[in-house]
Amino acid sequence: MLSTARVSIPVPVAARLKTTAAFNDNVNDYAREDLIGFRRPIAAAFALIAPVAVAFVYQGAGLVPALQVGLIITLIVGVGVYLVGKQEWPNIVAEFQSHATAKKKAVADLRCGFGESSFLSNGRAPRFFEHEHGVLVLADAGDLKTLFFDVANDGEDPRWALYENGEMNRRVWRWLRLPVSRELVKFSAEGSKLNQRGAAPRISSIDAWEAVNVALGEPLDGAVIHRNFDELVETVERLV
Repeated sequence: MLSTARVSIPVPVAARLKTTAAFNDNVNDYAREDLIGFRRPIAAAFALIAPVAVAFVYQGAGLVPALQVGLIITLIVGVGVYLVGKQEWPNIVAEFQSHATAKKKAVADLRCGFGESSFLSNGRAPRFFEHEHGVLVLADAGDLKTLFFDVANDGEDPRWALYENGEMNRRVWRWLRLPVSRELVKFSAEGSKLNQRGAAPRISSIDAWEAVNVALGEPLDGAVIHRNFDELVETVERLV
């Protein structure tokens, strides 16, 4: 059976959200800090060359030549930063938009002030369906309802390592989500292992993926589908 309760957001998670929420969402300021801070590899290389070159010239030729070289390098660095900025602008904008979106979600999660703690006791083994970007998981939530997970293999989802190690196939699941962003910040699988029926089927084509997604009602990760577990498993197995 599945149960969910409101809990306080853990202190480390709240601290991370506050840091994210403090992001300066002005693209020009972000680009200026990015380039002047020499965060781009090429810009950082310019910044490293300048003091080293000046030091060598000062050591070998004295102060005046060193100042002249420093001025030349400063001009080169300025032009370099401009050219790097012009070339890297699409990447900077994309990164900025990603940070800005994360800020909005963090602010919303902090305003809610709580997390969603969930608990599921698996009376039956969950079913797994692998795809290019991870694995779909169906679990019997009781009362003719099915829990749906879309576990990403991007290295950030804590469930992926458990799945790879065979640890997702355990009787008890506990997890914590943020209320607005729906970010999964914690997941654990406990208790005895459940018997699985062979290797997980693979959704190998885009057409099959779209058919499965539509058949399930296009759910988001963590959704509860109000349909019988056996019925959904049979439907997905037929489509893959």
